[in-house]
Amino acid sequence: LIQAFRVIKIAFRLRWKLGKQDHIKHILDYAKQAQTSDEITETNEKMNEFIDDLKQAIYACRVFTFYPFYWLCYNQMVGNLTSQAAQMNVGPLPNDVLQNIDPFVLIIFIPIFEKVIYPSLRRLNINFKPILRITCGFIVASLAMAWTAIVQHLIYSTGPNYSFTPQPCSKCQKFNNITVAWQIPSYFLIAISEIFASITGLEYAFTHAPTSMKSIVMSFFLFTSAIGSALNFALIPVTVDPKLLWMYTSLSVVALLIGIIFYITFRNDDIDRNRVLPEETLANPPKQADI
Repeated sequence: LIQAFRVIKIAFRLRWKLGKQDHIKHILDYAKQAQTSDEITETNEKMNEFIDDLKQAIYACRVFTFYPFYWLCYNQMVGNLTSQAAQMNVGPLPNDVLQNIDPFVLIIFIPIFEKVIYPSLRRLNINFKPILRITCGFIVASLAMAWTAIVQHLIYSTGPNYSFTPQPCSKCQKFNNITVAWQIPSYFLIAISEIFASITGLEYAFTHAPTSMKSIVMSFFLFTSAIGSALNFALIPVTVDPKLLWMYTSLSVVALLIGIIFYITFRNDDIDRNRVLPEETLANPPKQADI
């Protein structure tokens, strides 16, 4: 990581010093101009290889810059949805019992997607590639937040507390007369979005990262979850009644817009074969006759 920052620093310094060079296509390639000699030495080859790996790692990481907005929606499952359940009739069950739906759906549907849905789409010549899958993840997360907003509207439309303003007295019923089962689609949709966005993101990070930087790219992918948690923390002032309805609605709109922008930005990545090649291909480049 330290070497990566050093290369970036050298590249920007030489770009500023030398100005734009038409034969240099990528800004990090300026760092190759800092080598001590023009001879092809083992040190120079290793540095050039490291710079090329760094370029590929940065190329992979750029896809993950949109992920904090996905995690912002995902994190509602472990916080605000539990609080929402407290406003509903859960019977003798704890408020967070429905969180178990998420891993249950993942266990059932991951094999279905991998063994049935994706192969069936390929047989129909529909190549459901990573960028499109991640886009679907954002859209399904948007649907999850939209349904959660609908449930919140139903809560506010049901007595005896309606919008919980003012809060019920200490001896009054603390929840409205609406069953917590209305939350099931929210958890189901979040789990499906996780299959599309989270699992595909891990796959994308592993397959698109150079061998020497797989851990760094994976770490950056996971770091986006931390950023999403920070954004979720920033929403605390609006996670109060009766603002929750508009918060869920806003999250749904944001997730949908981000998904559209994500696809427009990266849609060509799925057809760019020169960016990422299988390790076998890298080790044994195809001959011209094979292309």
